[in-house]
Amino acid sequence: MFIQLVVLGILLWASFYWLQCRYMDVLEVLFAWIARQLAITRRRQALEERCRLSQNWTVGNGQDRKDRKDSKDRKDRKDRKVKKFEDNASDSDEKFQDRNKGDGMEELLSPPIKNRLNTRVEQCCDLIAAGLGLVLEDDVTQRFVAPPSPVGEWNLLTRNLRQRHRYLNWRLRMAWLLGWAVRYGLLLPIRTIACWLCLFMISGVSMLLGHLPEWCFKKKLVELVLRQCFRITAACLPMIRRFHNTEYRPTKGICVCNHTSPLDVLVLMCDANYSLTGQVHTGILGVLQRALSRVSHHMWFDRRQLADREALGLVLRLHCAMKDRPPVLLFPEGTCINNTAVMQFKKGSFAVSDIVYPVAIRYDRRFGEAYWDSTRHSMLRYMLMVVSSWCICCDVWYMPPLSRWKDESPVEFSNRVKAAIADQAKIDNLPWDGNLKRWSPVRDWQ
Repeated sequence: MFIQLVVLGILLWASFYWLQCRYMDVLEVLFAWIARQLAITRRRQALEERCRLSQNWTVGNGQDRKDRKDSKDRKDRKDRKVKKFEDNASDSDEKFQDRNKGDGMEELLSPPIKNRLNTRVEQCCDLIAAGLGLVLEDDVTQRFVAPPSPVGEWNLLTRNLRQRHRYLNWRLRMAWLLGWAVRYGLLLPIRTIACWLCLFMISGVSMLLGHLPEWCFKKKLVELVLRQCFRITAACLPMIRRFHNTEYRPTKGICVCNHTSPLDVLVLMCDANYSLTGQVHTGILGVLQRALSRVSHHMWFDRRQLADREALGLVLRLHCAMKDRPPVLLFPEGTCINNTAVMQFKKGSFAVSDIVYPVAIRYDRRFGEAYWDSTRHSMLRYMLMVVSSWCICCDVWYMPPLSRWKDESPVEFSNRVKAAIADQAKIDNLPWDGNLKRWSPVRDWQ
């Protein structure tokens, strides 16, 4: 009986993986068809605009010749009158200036203050326009919002419908309507129920495993069971994961990774076991944090408390010194970035250990947006946005461990690791602090 259940489980898992691959193939074909439809609509609109402009030019061309000749005659007559008037006016001005010289009339004849102010403002307009452009298009604030999709692509999601409204023909409108019905009428209820069941499953399994005595095989059992729970949860979203260079998968020490959303933890925990660190949360994330802390060594802290940050450094040193502990997963950016750049890494993670294991994650935004803007959306709303997407697709690259050079400071070491992650994920490398999303810069920094 047990063997039959194992065989049935393997068959179901294999069939589910096959269905995921076919689902991705269908989405690829659908997006390619949408790109062709958008290109056809743009060409048609450009052709119609060109025809309209040519018709207006043809109709007005004959009339323009006649109007041009009449306007030339009128201009000649006007120029003769203006020349005669200027000659008379110049004679009068010379007489007037000779009569009023030395009477203080030169100050009255100078431009008024308002005109001088307008002249100065006009000279500053170019500088003002350039400054506003830098404020609106800087390299920092655009990393804290979901990036727009490319011009020729659209994934039928409602969030970027306004950007494509003028290019939608009746075929694309029908495709969007059918996609909306499928996502919100079928996928959203099923995924929501499945995610809640997975949340209860992880909490219940963690509670049961936490009450087990400290046997020699308890650690292996906890790793195996939790990994399967995370894989089931990722499959319910669904989340397509592609791992590269698995020979560099970390087994100890400190693992650092760029940060886009809490889904980063779910992705990495599906492939290996980590000791997690992060900000103390409430709500759904708080429930998960408390559940995982029952069976594993995780470190939660409040980044606004200096004592918590100092205590975390000591705990990390003790953790890395123990050989039987799993690797520590750290997100040195300290906040979520929209996966188009890697921002400043905090030096504390690199002062604890001289060897770190970098990991790079990049999400494919064609299938769904994984970025969590915690300043605008709660965790519950973010999860609703995730389960209403087509899917979440990501690539994970394990990288060779990097060691700190001799006489290299923790800041220089962190910048070198950050550059390596940005280069592997092919995203921008920025020196700015990601916490500018939440707090204004300190006056001492300016």
